[in-house]
Amino acid sequence: MKIVGGLYCTDGNVNSVKYQSQYVVGVNEVDKERVRKACMAYIDDYFGKQYFEKERGISLKDLVGSADLSVSYERHIPINKYSFDYDIWGSSVNSIGFGPGKGARKVWVLTFNDNPWRKAK
Repeated sequence: MKIVGGLYCTDGNVNSVKYQSQYVVGVNEVDKERVRKACMAYIDDYFGKQYFEKERGISLKDLVGSADLSVSYERHIPINKYSFDYDIWGSSVNSIGFGPGKGARKVWVLTFNDNPWRKAK
């Protein structure tokens, strides 16, 4: 499967498994029935399935299977180099939750529902 889409994370921790909160992919890249498979392929390619499952404390199949699928719009937002956010995010950031309009891209959003910080049993 072709690797498409990307993960959204909290607090800018793009390389931390536990901070990944959503998978986002364009509606023109993957049809609705294949969003979950595309997400699993992306995570396996980016982190590796075994590493991700070990760090997250849940199987990839369970994580993606229990995630909520919705449609939203994504925008690319430039950041002024004198802004505090520039030090965190760099020159730009992609953000979801907007309505349609100029510069918006319609996307599938898969929101993860697990608690990656729970104590292991």
